Amino acid sequence: MASLTQPILAALRGHLTSSATLVLPGDPGYALGRTVWNAGIDRHPVAILYCGDAQDVALAVRIAAEHGVAVTVRGGGHNVAGRGVANGALLLDLSRMRRVAVNVDQAIATAQGGALWHDMDSATQQYGMATTGGMISTTGVGGLSLGGGAGWLMRRHGLAADNLKAADVVLADGRIVRASDDEHPDLYWGLRGGAGGLGVITGFEFRIHPLTHVLAGLVVRPAAAAGQVLREFREFTARAPDEFCSMTVFVHAPPLPFLDPQWHGRPVVISALCWCGDVATGERVLEPLRRFGSPLAEHIGPMPYLVWQHVLDAGAPAGRYHYWKTANFASLEESTLDMLAAAAEELPTAETEIHVQHMGGAVARVPAGETAFSNRGTPYFVNLIGTTSAPAKFDALREGVRSLHARLAPQALPSLLPNFSNHDDGLVATQFDSAHAQRLDALRRQYNGSGLFASQ
Repeated sequence: MASLTQPILAALRGHLTSSATLVLPGDPGYALGRTVWNAGIDRHPVAILYCGDAQDVALAVRIAAEHGVAVTVRGGGHNVAGRGVANGALLLDLSRMRRVAVNVDQAIATAQGGALWHDMDSATQQYGMATTGGMISTTGVGGLSLGGGAGWLMRRHGLAADNLKAADVVLADGRIVRASDDEHPDLYWGLRGGAGGLGVITGFEFRIHPLTHVLAGLVVRPAAAAGQVLREFREFTARAPDEFCSMTVFVHAPPLPFLDPQWHGRPVVISALCWCGDVATGERVLEPLRRFGSPLAEHIGPMPYLVWQHVLDAGAPAGRYHYWKTANFASLEESTLDMLAAAAEELPTAETEIHVQHMGGAVARVPAGETAFSNRGTPYFVNLIGTTSAPAKFDALREGVRSLHARLAPQALPSLLPNFSNHDDGLVATQFDSAHAQRLDALRRQYNGSGLFASQ
């Protein structure tokens, strides 16, 4: 295992503030500190630096650059590919930098680089405001936003990246700059959906929108109804208002309190529905999706947005072994739906899920070249969420997910959503269309020409 030389150690220890902590291999806390959300990622950074503020980050980047040590950045650590940690690199952990400030008059929320979506939502909801955020509350604000940032509010208010007004960025030479429409606009373009690798973002400034409650919840049906559910989903989403966002989930039923216990642990299809507009209108719009077929259970009603943002957390705890594949679709053809419906009853492990989601709405109306996010014209995407708690089952899980993905791939689009790509999907930089890829490549040569930021 690589180790830091004495000159680097002396430089770090001599210049960092008292709010920073350096953890080396062999130190207490190193073994736990190098882990990320996906237990299938097993990497050994040369050291872990817990940063207390932007100055810690800037000093560490400057010292790493001077001594030729690569750097990775961990915010929430939720990325399934584990891009926040790399063998032989200095891991900058931002988990001590989670403050969120809200300016209601300007409709802006400012979050530090290590903030989680729980932090953002909790702060903004105190003022009856929200912005598009991750569907799992422990996801990092930074990683999600840099990859685009799909969430329940995206069809009405755009992606997380679309709501990013400005960012404070530590560049590869240690300088701290602000990226916005008016300052470093090329960098600002690349941060909005370009999947990172241009610097360390220590502060995010987001537009926020009035929102207190959503009409939301779950409808559970047996897995045998998957084909019908998918076809209703396809027809409804083709004409859905912007206020509506949904996800069709194939899963072994969790112990939902409103579901007959005899169904717990059995394959089901769950429609997760969210309406972020007028509740009375939403009741009328969602009625057809709630009643067709023979639901096993239905639990939908008005609830605080903050509550809804935590509903899916129980299905995504840290410490499980994950292998994901993702695919974008211009349309959901009959053969695609047939393959997905068959897979609903053949999930490779009890914890594996398949998510069928839609975009469109405000996401699709942003001009293609306005941000680095290059999937504006992707109306549907499917995530194969391969998961197990048992390491011995991981190889079989991976092959099962790969097999299903191979059957879906011929009808899928060539590009991927950066937030969901796995470590064997190749470099994130290769997953954009040619125009975006060329512009991002030029930005990476400009801002990361030395390859200091190793995760991309």
